[in-house]
Amino acid sequence: MSITYLPDALTGATLDEGLRERLARVRYVFTDLDGTMMGPGSTVLANAAGEPSTAFVETLIALKRAGVEVIPTSGRNRSMLHEDSRVLGLTSYIGEMGGIIMLDRPHDEWEYFTADMDYDPACGLTPHEVIEQTGLCEQFIARWPGLIEYHNDMSTGYKHREVTIGLRGEIPDEEAISLLDASGMALDWGDNGFLNYISAPTTLRLPEGVRGRAFNIMPKGLSKGRAIERFCALRGIDRAETLGIGDSSSDFLMAGYVGQFLIVENALADAHVDALFAEHPQTAVARGRIVDGWVNAMRCVLAVQKE
Repeated sequence: MSITYLPDALTGATLDEGLRERLARVRYVFTDLDGTMMGPGSTVLANAAGEPSTAFVETLIALKRAGVEVIPTSGRNRSMLHEDSRVLGLTSYIGEMGGIIMLDRPHDEWEYFTADMDYDPACGLTPHEVIEQTGLCEQFIARWPGLIEYHNDMSTGYKHREVTIGLRGEIPDEEAISLLDASGMALDWGDNGFLNYISAPTTLRLPEGVRGRAFNIMPKGLSKGRAIERFCALRGIDRAETLGIGDSSSDFLMAGYVGQFLIVENALADAHVDALFAEHPQTAVARGRIVDGWVNAMRCVLAVQKE
């Protein structure tokens, strides 16, 4: 398998011409947060080693000055992304694995997106509450005690979610999917990657050496990629002007909906990365783990656009 890496320092001899042309057109960056854009502990003021650094902030400012819009595309809920985007000076985001499409945060222009799951806003319930009524949450907790729990979204609580059910721990994907299939609803099981840490409080008792993953029970067909497609349709954005970047299999689903897809180096450990390269061979790797890779990727975009 051949892997294309973005160079640390851009030179005319080290970047494929097709990739150069795609990066030159980028005006919108759809980016994962945890494990991609943010440093350890979800900070923006440290490098991947946890050392104090302003590289991310400086790069974000440079993107804004260049007219490139950054759109967080995350499993995080609305309350978290509202603050993330406000503090970082961003006006749009995609939350809950694609379930919340915020087109303009300052003007509160947004919509729920439930893909292939039937949902009528007139029911008076959020999509999350509609799923919750099936009793699936209780089934998961009872079947795998100590191995799965609600993802408390950094202590804000899972009840703050509106479309998906956030879970964390480590259970067999195939068995989880079977439970969803038996529910009678159009639901998917989303893997949102390994946990960098487990915030308190927690009931997890994972075996030694098991990191645990973040999961989402979500509407069938919902993905970051399909949400990007919907976002671009609503905003009138040309796909050729878009770039996606991430680190996990849920992020890989962006690849078919953006003009160029990138991963940071820690994504190479994901079990689905070979399938990503096979299906989307234009995918390139930014050198560096998490925020270091993100900064290097965005600096390449900026360098190409300054030529």
